[in-house]
Amino acid sequence: MVKGTASARLPLSDPRRSTLDVCCTFSLARASGSDALAERMTHAALTTIGTHDAPCAQIAEATALACRYVLDYGYARRYRVTLGLDGARCTVSVTDYGYDQPPDASASAALHAPPSHVTAELCHELSGHAGLDGVQVHHALDGAVLVRFRTPLPRSADSPEPHPAAPDTSRSPSAQG
Repeated sequence: MVKGTASARLPLSDPRRSTLDVCCTFSLARASGSDALAERMTHAALTTIGTHDAPCAQIAEATALACRYVLDYGYARRYRVTLGLDGARCTVSVTDYGYDQPPDASASAALHAPPSHVTAELCHELSGHAGLDGVQVHHALDGAVLVRFRTPLPRSADSPEPHPAAPDTSRSPSAQG
């Protein structure tokens, strides 16, 4: 007997969502337009998980801001965006930590460190997005940059009915019992 598979998306109103712990990471090349690509990928990932469109757009825009900062003040050829959803909270990290820095990155980082007002403006701009908090910006001595923030994902009374849970495919039908 063949059973149809159900969507594994859980709306925010689903009580099982409180146990949802998802991490999505993607790596991008340091290139013109990669911040816009990161924004679209962030929006797509959050939409797939079942987040409402308005928070998706705000988080995606904030992610693009963080990416632009890493592009402007980091030195590695690649950077990484990580979205972590734990229950009804989303944490976003954008960093080029862990990627090979050019040989002269340490000297360049010291000479071309962003003025403190630029970092403060980024923090202020990110904090200005509805619900964002915990904004952090770090610069390592080797030139690597980390921008991190978090936000609660709102629960809505008008959320659609929960989708049925995806079937358990971890065991074969003959192993059930």
